[in-house]
Amino acid sequence: MGYGLGQTLPPKFSDFLIAHVASKVAQNTEFCIWQGDTAAGTNNSFDGFEKLIAAAATAGDIPAGQQVAAVAGGLTSANIIDELSKVVDAIPAALYGKEDLFVYIGQEAAKLYVQALGGFGANGLGANGVANMGTQWWNNGSLTINGVKIFVCPGMSANKMYAAERSNLYFGTGLLNSTQEVRVLDMGDLDASNNVRMVMRFTSGVQFGIASDLVEYA
Repeated sequence: MGYGLGQTLPPKFSDFLIAHVASKVAQNTEFCIWQGDTAAGTNNSFDGFEKLIAAAATAGDIPAGQQVAAVAGGLTSANIIDELSKVVDAIPAALYGKEDLFVYIGQEAAKLYVQALGGFGANGLGANGVANMGTQWWNNGSLTINGVKIFVCPGMSANKMYAAERSNLYFGTGLLNSTQEVRVLDMGDLDASNNVRMVMRFTSGVQFGIASDLVEYA
């Protein structure tokens, strides 16, 4: 904290500190939502959607026609439109057109899709891409593929994609128990140091509802 007029923790700084640490925790939570794996030996994690959906596919809970094999060599700007279209083609008729239906992709896939629509994909868009605007066409707006909305997930692996209703994917956390805690500790009164410590404890996890309503690209 250093020496100065105030030797106690300013309330506004504590608010800033909580927000700053919470943003870092949120980044890790986003990663765990998709790539979390308790079997990997890492602490502060939970099994993410990628692991859970893969297990459901292996068990046969996701129909074979809704399991799309990832392209050999990985996604590129040349193949991203075709691969996204495969995911849309595998969506069951009962789900297609639902208001909360999304194709979930990672940031890398989103970059490739934006690049392809800018005129660099061999999909009949022409050299100047969408609306003849080239690389200037996208302004961080919404994305769709063949009429289905796209949801970009920063925590998802580069070469995985899923189609699902938002209402079929769940994130849960405990609220009213002793494991939920956020505190900022001014250590000056405890050990005479000028340090500040942050405590943030919580429990969380993810799960899907109906496996047969999922499309997996992996």
